[in-house]
Amino acid sequence: MGRLKINIYSLMSYALFFVVFRPYFLPEILRQVLKIGVLIGLFLFIVCHLQAKKLLNCSLIFCCSIFLSAIVATLNGNFTFKAFLDSLLYALTFYDLYTFAQLCDTKGYSDKLITSFFRIDLIYCILTIISILIVGIDNNSNRPSYLFGNKFLSIYYFIFLLALYGASHNMKMKKNKTIFIGIFILSILLSLYIDCATATVALALLFLIYLSPQKIKQWFTNEKIIVIALIMSAVIIIWIELILRTNFVVWLVTDFFGKSYTVSGRLEIYHLYLADIIKNSFWFGYGYSNSIIESVTGVFANAQNGLLQILVTFGFFGVLAILFTTYYCYKKSNKGNKTFYLSLVVCGMIIAAVFEVTINWFFLSGLCLIRWNCNSDSSNKKSIAPN
Repeated sequence: MGRLKINIYSLMSYALFFVVFRPYFLPEILRQVLKIGVLIGLFLFIVCHLQAKKLLNCSLIFCCSIFLSAIVATLNGNFTFKAFLDSLLYALTFYDLYTFAQLCDTKGYSDKLITSFFRIDLIYCILTIISILIVGIDNNSNRPSYLFGNKFLSIYYFIFLLALYGASHNMKMKKNKTIFIGIFILSILLSLYIDCATATVALALLFLIYLSPQKIKQWFTNEKIIVIALIMSAVIIIWIELILRTNFVVWLVTDFFGKSYTVSGRLEIYHLYLADIIKNSFWFGYGYSNSIIESVTGVFANAQNGLLQILVTFGFFGVLAILFTTYYCYKKSNKGNKTFYLSLVVCGMIIAAVFEVTINWFFLSGLCLIRWNCNSDSSNKKSIAPN
């Protein structure tokens, strides 16, 4: 019976990963049907196996902000019925992800969840490499050129793989350290090959974090530092033009990566459009899957900044919900090795969030795993062990 339960939890972990991280090679209607079926089935499974009082958890704060923004957008006439349903599905996805991780922790299957996520993400990464070799370089980030998304998403799977590998393996073993560094190097080389500058910078900074002394590593398991970093990823755009004018950044952006001084038009979004867009719907935003920025600019699809996109989408209340959820998940973690390695994907998304919309499912999954997988890691409860 115990083995049957393990198989059930593993299968559900695979199914959850599959519907959260889109397989773009499948027709959209099939993806949507599978997603709805898995999420509803998983929700019913959670309700049947988790104590009623535990069903009311921290994830509901962000879910409520999603729901409120959808209601306001609908009342303002900015939302279709389909968009409203998409918002509900988005909220259900986060609730299922967070609460299923909680259920796994309650039943003693936390390690099984991380291992299952690692295995399927490894498959995603292998297939992504194959698709990149077949398709080649495609700089159009508005279309999913590869099996599991555009060039940005393709590299983010490797960042997630690093986090999951570190959290699911004994990193004191030399063999595992070597493989981990090998994944890092492969990820950076692949990112350079497909000309993904944002991910390359994020990976390089994450590698420096990994090589840093233990005291510095502990900063990246601290809830206050993580929340401040998340806030600064948005506030930094106030000084972004001055930063981009420094000699080193000019060399990095224009000479090394071959990008324009405006970083592919991002300065135009920040300076000309965002303030008015945010001001017109500050508290509740424009709702999930809105196209307000594209409608206003006629060119750009989003805010090109992670936290500012949350502000545009879910409003100020949505930003508060994300900040609180981030703080709470880290606050409840044990600050051990698992927390550090899983934090790599959260920190990677925060770094990328300066120029990309990366408060995404990689970021949210990292938070859920940190909250529910790290509080049961009894071998690393006090601090990060030396490598």
